[in-house]
Amino acid sequence: MYAVGDPAAQTTHILEMMKETLRKLGASMEDVVRTRIFVVDILDNWEAVGKAHGEFFGEIRPATTMVGTSGLVHPDMLVEIDADAVI
Repeated sequence: MYAVGDPAAQTTHILEMMKETLRKLGASMEDVVRTRIFVVDILDNWEAVGKAHGEFFGEIRPATTMVGTSGLVHPDMLVEIDADAVI
């Protein structure tokens, strides 16, 4: 598990994996049109997650939804992100 207890670091890690996956498919983060972010303990973590997401995407600005959840598949996971890209 990566960055246990650090929602911003987990967000950055997820987005780096997403960037690499898109690259392998011949796409880039500029092709992302929507993200959905699931956050454990959203009241305490939404700002850190949102800041990391915003810093990563910069001017790209995909439509984004952030949803609070009571838990994810592993107790160390604080963030999960899925994305839609149009290539």
